[in-house]
Amino acid sequence: RCEQCGVQIESNVGMPDKVIFSSGPTGTRSKLWSRVCQYHKTAEQRSKCLNQDVELRGPEQKGDAFPDAPSIDVNATNP
Repeated sequence: RCEQCGVQIESNVGMPDKVIFSSGPTGTRSKLWSRVCQYHKTAEQRSKCLNQDVELRGPEQKGDAFPDAPSIDVNATNP
C-alpha cells in the first residue's frame, strides 16, 4: 500500500502489477502515474510514492489519463 496516496499495488511474478484504486476498476502503474503520481511536487511526496520507477510503470498507455473535458461555447444561445 502506498503511504502517499493509499492505493494498493499487487505484484505477481510474470504478470503486470495490478493497482487497486479506492474506487473504480483496477488499473496499471502507468495509469496510476498518469492520474496521481506525476503531480507530486515536493521531494517528500515523491520519496513516499511507490510508483516513481519508470522501469516498473512503463510508458503511458492510451486511456491512462483522464480524457479532456469537451469544450463549451459560452457565447452560444439555446433555442
